[in-house]
Amino acid sequence: MLQYIRKGTGEVLVFVHGFLGAKEIFSEVIDELSSHFDCIAVDLPGHGESKLEKESYSVYDYARAVADILAHEEIKEATWLGHSMGGYIVLAAIEKEIAPINRAILAYSSDLADTDEQIEKRTNQQQQIADDGVEHFVNNVLGAFFSENPNEEHVNYARNIAYNASEEGLVMALETMKNRPNQHELVEQLKIPILVIEGSEDAVVKPVETNNPNVKKVMTKTGHLGMLEDSQTFIRTIREFMA
Repeated sequence: MLQYIRKGTGEVLVFVHGFLGAKEIFSEVIDELSSHFDCIAVDLPGHGESKLEKESYSVYDYARAVADILAHEEIKEATWLGHSMGGYIVLAAIEKEIAPINRAILAYSSDLADTDEQIEKRTNQQQQIADDGVEHFVNNVLGAFFSENPNEEHVNYARNIAYNASEEGLVMALETMKNRPNQHELVEQLKIPILVIEGSEDAVVKPVETNNPNVKKVMTKTGHLGMLEDSQTFIRTIREFMA
């Protein structure tokens, strides 16, 4: 089973981190939101404190691993929040009805599959990790996750979280993202409320474009890690959506 934390009382809010993340990436957010919600944050396989338990994972496998925690905690339904890769996992859970999800939050994520160019880039990154190790890879790529002139404390915090991932976990996550489905049509047809949080300086993912009236979009003046760069706006946006 995945490693996770649970804090607070109220409506259940599940946090699923992205590539290079871990449950701690949401620590400041959860510290405040736990006074209003029952917050659960997981470490995905090969990230944080969670070990790999399979030879390969799809986004659906990741979603089932999160759902196993909720079943263990006897949680009947919840709002799921997915950051970046975590958003792909949330959409996978909704598509296959892997867990009862009454609302969803996609934070700095996308509903599109990888392009050929992105797949080639991820394949090169897999080789870089194998050749040079986790720390060297993290140091090379993490800067792109932030807006221009970021707070060095935020960068160092995210870097130290990313260092805890295993080489195998990162390579597998990249493979999972390369093979994820295009979920645009799913987003277009969803009947549950969806909040999409985007960063005005996020150069990592393509924004969600949809005409679905059930999707609400909010922009933060951040890069890809808005929960660190502007935690108060991030928190306020979630509270307004959950109200």
